[in-house]
Formats: sequence, structure tokens, C-alpha cells
Amino acid sequence: MVWICFWVLWPVGGGLVLAVGWWLLRTRRTDPHDRRPPTSGIVAGFLLLTIAIAARVVFGPLAFVLDLPSGLSSAYSDLRFALPLVLGVVGLVIVAFPFSARRTGGAADLAPRTPFSFARGGWFVAPTVVLAAILALTIAAGLASERDTSTGRYDAYTVAIGGETSMGTTIYGWFHSVPCLIAIGVLIAAAGVDLVLIARPALARDRDHDRRRRTTRTRTVLALATGSLLLHLGLVLDSLAGTATLRGRFSTSVGPLDSWTPFAALEPALSTTSGLATAFGFAFWFAVLLAGVPARRSPETSRP
Repeated sequence: MVWICFWVLWPVGGGLVLAVGWWLLRTRRTDPHDRRPPTSGIVAGFLLLTIAIAARVVFGPLAFVLDLPSGLSSAYSDLRFALPLVLGVVGLVIVAFPFSARRTGGAADLAPRTPFSFARGGWFVAPTVVLAAILALTIAAGLASERDTSTGRYDAYTVAIGGETSMGTTIYGWFHSVPCLIAIGVLIAAAGVDLVLIARPALARDRDHDRRRRTTRTRTVLALATGSLLLHLGLVLDSLAGTATLRGRFSTSVGPLDSWTPFAALEPALSTTSGLATAFGFAFWFAVLLAGVPARRSPETSRP
């Protein structure tokens, strides 16, 4: 039980440590008034973290203690891959508020504003890389999946031993990945709408402050989306690691025969990268929440 609790919760603790480190660095470099996101960002971060951590605990260690209905456990098993993506969409809807009304007395700005106007170039590297990894694993696992004759789902994986002998298990196949691809599309669309809503209104009279405020909101949107993608990637990698552990021993005329999956040697790497992806995903969400924590100002910065 102790090992299960550690394995389930260490990515959460690791993500919190990473986020606190990021927060401590930023509090020394930026003005607290320009760094704090709107209240909607804090609410979104708290809500997403609460639901995600509760799901990991309830359907993880507590599942061995609580007498959960079989239907509830089965539903979570089917929906767990899409949960971070759905939570991400909910969070992006929340941070879309408050809408910035059009200002008639704002500062004139002839330069066109796009959804990328208030984002730094490097901010799109992480979500792009994570999305590419998700798509690659989705296609590979989907092509390897087979139709389960008992359920009709494309989530079965079999290894032929020889003749009519084979062994099988489940895999992150098309049954799980197609709905998740749709959810990823909705997540990207929601993030795009948020960025448009941030960029379109005219700048306020205090242009520098308004730009910093919009930059903070843009960072919040990208952090929520990137965290969702990383948590989804962690679940996919964990599922593939479980598939890689498939082992079998069969009796033959010449003695016992051991068999395993073609990618069995990748199981340690898949498990490790799954934990790291999950930890970084929680770190992005914790960063959104911690960005709203006021920093203690040093005596030098508080002098008039």
C-alpha cells in the first residue's frame, strides 16, 4: 500500500516542488502587480488540481480500501485518458473571463494584434512537442490495437507465440484514442479562442501595464493547455508501460517457453517518462495557482 501511495502521489509532489521553484524565481524578477493573473486563473487552477488529485487518490490507493461500485471503476477506467483534456477545456472556459470590452479611449495601435502578440516565442515549444509525442504514440498504439471479440472495442493487443497459441492484454487503442483526439481538438480551439479574446480589444491608456497584464493571461492559457496535454501523455505512457509488462510461459515438448512483447525492454523508460510527464503536467497547473499568491516585497523594493 505504501508503494502504491508513493507511485500515485510522487508526480503530484514533484509538480508542486517544480512550481514552487518557478514561483520563487519569478517573484524576484517581476513586479507582483504585473505577475498576478485574474481571479479566474486562480479558480481554474484550484478546480483542476482538486479534481485531478482527488481522482488519482480515490481510484488509486483508496480503491483498495473503499468499496467502490464496479460501474464507477469501469467508467473511470474508460474515461481516465480524456479526463485531463476535459478539465483543461473547463479551465480554459473559466479563464476566458472577464471579457475585455472594447475601449473607445484607448491608445491607438496600428500594429496588428494576433493571438500570438502577447506570447513569447518559446512558450509554444512545449505544447507543440508534447502534442507531437501524443500523436505519434496514438498512431502507433492505434495501429497495434485489435478488435476485442468479446467487447467489440479496438483496445486489444495480442502476441503470437506460434501455431494457434497467443497471449494478449489491453492497449491504448482506437477505442480510447479517437475520443481523446476529439478532446484535444476542442482543447486547442478553446485555447485559440482565449488568445483571440485577450489580443483583440484596444490597448488601455497605460499601454505597458496592459501589455504585461495580457502577457500574464496568455501565459495562464498556455500553462493550462500544456498541463492538460502533459497529464494526458503521462496516462498514455503509463498504459503502454502496462502493456509492455505482458509475459507468458508455455509448456512445449522441449520444455517451458517464455514470451513477451516486442517492446518489453522499453517498459522502464515508458514508466519513467510517464511519471515525469505527469509531474510536469501538475507543475504547469500548480504554477497557475501559485501565480496568484502575493509575494513578500523586500525592503529595497518597498521604499518610496
